[in-house]
Amino acid sequence: MKKLLLLLLVSTFLISCSSDSSSESSGPTLSNTPQAKAEFDTSNFGIYKGVIIGSTGVITINIKNDGELKATLVIDGVTSTYTSTGEVALNQPINNLRFTNGSNTIDINVSANGNDIVVADSNIENHLGATFNLVKEYSTDLVKCYQGTYTGTNDNGVFNIIIIDQDLYGLSRSNQIQESDTLFLNGAFIENTISGTFDGGSFSGTTSANNISGTWQNASQETGTWTGQRTL
Repeated sequence: MKKLLLLLLVSTFLISCSSDSSSESSGPTLSNTPQAKAEFDTSNFGIYKGVIIGSTGVITINIKNDGELKATLVIDGVTSTYTSTGEVALNQPINNLRFTNGSNTIDINVSANGNDIVVADSNIENHLGATFNLVKEYSTDLVKCYQGTYTGTNDNGVFNIIIIDQDLYGLSRSNQIQESDTLFLNGAFIENTISGTFDGGSFSGTTSANNISGTWQNASQETGTWTGQRTL
């Protein structure tokens, strides 16, 4: 009888541990430490992170931060790895460096000091016309990327934000318009408070842990709310 009770207790403990383990494994793993190395803070090498619209996602580009040329996309929840065999030189501009994954491609340009990075062209299956917004990460400044949505007067869409130190960038696109009408977001992040603008309007909000939310308005007196969650 004692052996039977002991087995029942062990079984109950194992089931409990299994349940706890599975509940903790959900959601993305988020770093609170920059990947970027200090030796590349003022160069074109290093780590670049950003957001995507078309449909919605985040991207990390590694340019020789650890000897690799690699891009990692998470778009609509699906992760893909792109690699490059192109030639890059330290402290020299990079033009049309191509990353590939099968028939999918992403071409980037980077300035010599890394302050400017642009996706010159992309061809991603099921995501044609994707728009990217990327910034350089520094060894002292972590880049955080948030994916979200907005709703409002007769409109709704995607609202993705990048925060680094006290600077804010991002992308927004209505679900009812074409990719050419994507809006670029710019603003500030000071003491957990967000303020920013887009072409024809403004937005504000706050952060709480890995969540962000706020309100927006435009020149046509339309208003609404937005919300997002950190995914990178």
